[in-house]
Amino acid sequence: MADVRLSDRILDRCAPVLNTMLEHRFVEDVCADAVPADVFDRYLAYEGAFVDTAISIFALAVARAPDIESRRHLIGVLDALANVQISYFETQFAARDVGWDTKLHPQAAIFRDGMAELAANGSFLDIVTAMFAAEWMYWSWCRRAISLPISNSDLRAWVALHTEDDFAEQALWLKNAIDRYGSDAELDQLSAIFTRVTELEIIFHHAPYEFPHDT
Repeated sequence: MADVRLSDRILDRCAPVLNTMLEHRFVEDVCADAVPADVFDRYLAYEGAFVDTAISIFALAVARAPDIESRRHLIGVLDALANVQISYFETQFAARDVGWDTKLHPQAAIFRDGMAELAANGSFLDIVTAMFAAEWMYWSWCRRAISLPISNSDLRAWVALHTEDDFAEQALWLKNAIDRYGSDAELDQLSAIFTRVTELEIIFHHAPYEFPHDT
């Protein structure tokens, strides 16, 4: 197995849970052009809240990065999150009756808090692996979805955001960082993080289908 990249060994080990996420109802509904409008609205509110949290997660990665090359890249990630992805949600929220203050469903909060805890307690490589799990998952299924008819232009734009070159390069950078900075001795630990993050993503994607949480 020495010639197999560490990131690929993680993907192989975590394939069952990743495939479960890739076959989630939300993914299948997007691909079938069947996402209910209220589900998409709630999804946007919950996902927007997490992108805001992701800024803090990547800021921790910057602080713990082992070299200036990684710091420079991650600072660029922070810029994209704050000025591209957040701007997307600001535009969407302005056109909908949703917003940053929308109360999270408990399942969405479990995801947000779980990711924040992983980052707060983890090393640079732990954070990289956690975000690799999240971004590789999105890049994987959105590449399939973008080739299918999606009648909701806003939903199609959201899917396209996760297939553009910048997002693809980021997912691949995270994958390559695992290979560059990780070691075979960390396979079990990093696979456990990948699995945990994917399990949290599954919980998160259930949330938009639940009734809105009462305030």
